[in-house]
Amino acid sequence: MMFVDGERLLRGVFWTRLAVAALLLPLGTVLPDAMMPGINHGVLVLSLLTAVISSGGLLLGPPLTHPRRIAWLVALLDVALITAVVAATGGPRSIFTFLYVMLVTASCVTLSRAGGLTIAALASMLYTALVVGRTVVPLTWLLEPPHDTTALEIVTMFANTGTFLVIAIVAGGLAERFTIQSRTLRDVRAIKDLVFESVGTGLIALDRSHAITTFNRAATVITGVAGVDAIGQPWQAVFGDVVSLPAIEAELSAAPGASSRHEAIFSRRGGGTVPVRLTFWALSGGETERTADDDGNREREPLGVICACEDLTTIRVMEERLRQADRLATLGRMSANIAHEIRNPLASLTGAIEVLAANGTAGEVRERLAQIVLKESARLNEILREFLEYARPAPLVRTRTNVIESMDDVLVLLEHRAAAGTLKVTRECPASLEWSVDPQQFRQAFWNICLNAVQAMPDGGELRVTVATLRDRLEIRVVDSGEGIAPENVGHVFEPFFSTKLDGTGLGLALVHRIMQDHGGDVSVESAPGAGSAFTLRFPVIRG
Repeated sequence: MMFVDGERLLRGVFWTRLAVAALLLPLGTVLPDAMMPGINHGVLVLSLLTAVISSGGLLLGPPLTHPRRIAWLVALLDVALITAVVAATGGPRSIFTFLYVMLVTASCVTLSRAGGLTIAALASMLYTALVVGRTVVPLTWLLEPPHDTTALEIVTMFANTGTFLVIAIVAGGLAERFTIQSRTLRDVRAIKDLVFESVGTGLIALDRSHAITTFNRAATVITGVAGVDAIGQPWQAVFGDVVSLPAIEAELSAAPGASSRHEAIFSRRGGGTVPVRLTFWALSGGETERTADDDGNREREPLGVICACEDLTTIRVMEERLRQADRLATLGRMSANIAHEIRNPLASLTGAIEVLAANGTAGEVRERLAQIVLKESARLNEILREFLEYARPAPLVRTRTNVIESMDDVLVLLEHRAAAGTLKVTRECPASLEWSVDPQQFRQAFWNICLNAVQAMPDGGELRVTVATLRDRLEIRVVDSGEGIAPENVGHVFEPFFSTKLDGTGLGLALVHRIMQDHGGDVSVESAPGAGSAFTLRFPVIRG
């Protein structure tokens, strides 16, 4: 069982062998003989030179084709070389016995646990044979005079051999565990990379300095920017000013665990635009102790932000098709309603014209009939105008518009239209606020809502207008103190030709509903009989 990268690991071992041998070569000549009794400089130098030459040859040679075999050969060679060094520097009294420990540890890492134990057992056998051959049974008496065996040398021999085996067991277990964890981590990383690159949502990770650290394949498709070109670049270099990252980070830090969603129009580098939804989450590390207070609270260390980028092109096309289908269905229902609405004024016009056509009609009667014709004609014209506005909407032309100014114009007209002293208008809004809307359609929607509120207060009352931005969404709330809407009618107020007024066409609020849909927003109503009504217009932010 080899480590994850056997060749790279072996080259590290070769560099270590080269460094140790190169260090011991001059050290063997500098150290006094008292530290290395009975030193044999020839054997020492020959052993170390063998280690240097073998390491250099392996490092300078071609890539290893069989790393495991090379690891075994090097380990066996090192056992022999280290035994020779120990024998040349005093045997049981040698200061270089630690080289066996290094060898056993390296063998546990480059080989399996069984391989490490094998090398440790072989090193123990050779070291024991060396000590016994020079002390207990002095087999070397022909080469050097025998030394007196001491108890310390025997104890040292058993301690060293035991140490070799213990180190092999411990280091082998740790190396094997590390190898398993490395493989598990590699598999998890491979799965993560597969999932990360396969999802259809663009995933972008940013560090604390807003530099892009991760950019998957879907993000490349959406933005038209290659991952290798995006990674390391600041956010603005790729996405420009579609969103304000400092504001998003402040929002995320104020609500831990929450997300921040934004819709924008992204301009691709190669040309063209694409509607996108950007969802941000805070990216945090492990928990750290707070140092600013003493209450023991723990917080996660902020690491940056992760963004999910979704291409809304298909969704926008589907939404437009649904709107068209809904509009066609509505037109089908409207055909019956408009026939009913037109029948009454047509009947009045027919009767008036018949009387006018008859001889002998008095002048006063003719004048009254003429007024009826004009009134009913105007009513027909108004019905057809509103119907055409609803059925054939003009395309949106979004611009940065000061919505407060447009709203003030509408409110001033309503104040002058109402009887003096009967209408009180309360404004709760900033002095100025720009938003991306179609100015004409925005004014039309706000006018219809406010006009409906004023008509709900025939005897006068209070009209309260509130403007606020919540999570990058513009909310305009119009509250009246009128008679309210019956519960059974609340769900129908935005349907075409539904009206509780005697002279109402029922297209005003339906037009508001269509305008809000075209803007990607919505309109809602809250009402109760005798408690007034509250209409809320919600416009999403569109940047780009």
